Amino acid sequence: MNKYLLQFDFDNTMTIGNVSEKLHDKFGPDSWISIYSDYLSNQISVEESNIFSFENFNVSKHKINNYILENVRFRDGITDFIEYISSKNFNCKIVSSGVDFYILPSLEMIGDYFRQEDVISGKSIKTKSGFNVKYYDPDFNEINNDFKYKHTLFNKNQYEKIIYFGDSHTDIKSAEISDIIFATDQLSTYLKSQNIDHYYFDNFNDVISIFKSKLCL
Repeated sequence: MNKYLLQFDFDNTMTIGNVSEKLHDKFGPDSWISIYSDYLSNQISVEESNIFSFENFNVSKHKINNYILENVRFRDGITDFIEYISSKNFNCKIVSSGVDFYILPSLEMIGDYFRQEDVISGKSIKTKSGFNVKYYDPDFNEINNDFKYKHTLFNKNQYEKIIYFGDSHTDIKSAEISDIIFATDQLSTYLKSQNIDHYYFDNFNDVISIFKSKLCL
């Protein structure tokens, strides 16, 4: 069994702000406000919100990639941190309920640190009207909820310890079964309310300091 896995959420964990929401705010579709409202009121899952909204996200990949280059920013220190953990030979995966068509080109902005097979997210196919988005569990069954949690459960059986990075309520179930938690924003607020131990972070320079001084990794 491998020793450590560093598992990252993507939107607003690695990046500053939620890339999916930024894309929707910029390009639509018209149904986005209604779909987002249903998601916020827990009528649909985050996976379903992406499936429904991106179905009519009629924007070219060229426009999307240009928007990403001009507007997506990562938290400070992320490349230094990835280089640090690479020197320690830790395994790293991104498990995100976001979608590959914007996650992969965003990651290209910080280099080639992550192999495509280590980016686990919604899978998309471009259509005439938008993107056909599907989510699969570790056994390749199509699912529409608990995507991150099911992959975290799978990873837990492959590694002695999971070091988890997340930001929102969609990370709660995964964080709660992880061994060490780095949290920001909504996830940190929730964990504090439940007296669950975690490390708050605002940027990855903070994380490097904690790895060295407190975790001795």
